[in-house]
Amino acid sequence: MSDVKDILDSILSDEKLLGSRAFRDKVYTDQPIIKRASQIKTSGTPQKIKEMKALAYTPEAYWKTSAWLFYTQGKFMEDYTDVYDFGGELVKFYPTYRDLDTEQLCGYFSWRRQVREGVFPYAPKSFIYMHAYEMINGIGIDSPESGIKRLRQLAAVYGADDPELTRHLNRWAVDLCVYEELDPALVSDIPELVYDHALVKLTEWETTPDEELFSAISTLCGYPFERSRYYISDPDGFREAAVRVFRSISAFFRSHRKNPLCEKLFGRRTEMNCKLFELAVFYDRQPSRSTDYELDPIHTYTCRNGVWRCSRYYGNRTRNQQLGEMMRTLDCQLRERCDFRYKLRPGEVSKTITDLIKKELDALEAEKNRKKAMNIEIDLSKIAGIRAAADVTRDKLIVDEEPESCAAPDTAADRGNEAVPQDAAASPGKTLSPAPEPVTEPAPDNAAASPLTANEKVFLQALLSGGDWASAAREVGEMPSLLADSINEKLFDFFGDTVIDCSADVPGIIEDYADELQEYV
Repeated sequence: MSDVKDILDSILSDEKLLGSRAFRDKVYTDQPIIKRASQIKTSGTPQKIKEMKALAYTPEAYWKTSAWLFYTQGKFMEDYTDVYDFGGELVKFYPTYRDLDTEQLCGYFSWRRQVREGVFPYAPKSFIYMHAYEMINGIGIDSPESGIKRLRQLAAVYGADDPELTRHLNRWAVDLCVYEELDPALVSDIPELVYDHALVKLTEWETTPDEELFSAISTLCGYPFERSRYYISDPDGFREAAVRVFRSISAFFRSHRKNPLCEKLFGRRTEMNCKLFELAVFYDRQPSRSTDYELDPIHTYTCRNGVWRCSRYYGNRTRNQQLGEMMRTLDCQLRERCDFRYKLRPGEVSKTITDLIKKELDALEAEKNRKKAMNIEIDLSKIAGIRAAADVTRDKLIVDEEPESCAAPDTAADRGNEAVPQDAAASPGKTLSPAPEPVTEPAPDNAAASPLTANEKVFLQALLSGGDWASAAREVGEMPSLLADSINEKLFDFFGDTVIDCSADVPGIIEDYADELQEYV
């Protein structure tokens, strides 16, 4: 202490210093101009923060890692809150509690309190990263799922204008899902997983439905055909052609090339060592674990004694330019075939790819032409006229016949005028009787010529009268559906339409034909 006093006295008694402007023009009160550190008053440091800082100087902290210290201090402070208006900036790489002074710590814990309450005010980026470290270390959350949710919130709020921050937060959310072996659905909409899901659809092109396959092509294609003039004019036609072309090229590569199409476009799936939570402060609480985890069918992880390996496609995980060139060439070909007003330069693809695209479009066009030729269109507005004409034709065909007499000839002369068979005339001694003539019974005026069997008439009558058609079918020993089909088939020539509706489980008479059907039973 005496040494300090001697130094102060020496400084204060220096004549040169006393004669300087710093001392000459000022009046001093009865207090020392230079103070000891103990005499300097500072704002009070919260007791909790003092205790947290002290953890960095424990014997254990000297040989433990910085990640361990961050985890230990974080668990100690996970319930701490503060109210402090921190208006400063903070730029730290891999920020931890140990790197922040008291004012910055008060500002961080005040900001964290608001975030936990659902309010997201402005904050230095270091605050955001440090809070993300808390999430992946399980500090201040009730479950790993909550940690993933908070990471997604930070990315949505603070990463809108910061792609790098968004990329880190999304990557750590996926790693947390892997580390805790959670449901992959928690992170399925993160771009990395969206890419994987689309790639799975392309690799399984033989079994993937057309709609899903086209969606995958759209997700991974480097050519934005959604903005193409041709696509906008005929989206359905483009979708159908794109799916068929992709299947055709994939089949060609499978049969004629060493590697499949998806390997040519996206590379080969490879297994490599990996580090979870890269570029973050993370303390591994399970350093010797062993596990297997599948994020999706083409993105899996294994861990053996704490060493992680990842199997996935490690290529450029952005929109694929080679696939884009294929779709651009398809767009060009479609425009040429329909003489589209706006032409397009084809993509840079091989002659083989171009020929495959042309061949598939030829086959597609031929199929459409066959379907068009086989298509039969029925104009329902003309059915009434056809039916009326059929009624007229039917009435003309139904005429009353005059009954013939059954009496035998009265005179021999009359009998002599009858034709005699040649063999009878040549055979004397045989007497021939005249052949009896058929007896016809006149039909009533209102009866129609019915092609229906007795069983069909019974069934039809039950339908017309609203009776028990099922019992009627049982009585005649036939199935209702077969009876209905047979009646429809036999009466189609008369009505030009089905008369019994069998679309539902219960057959029913079509009301327009009810009156006319009475004539057929």
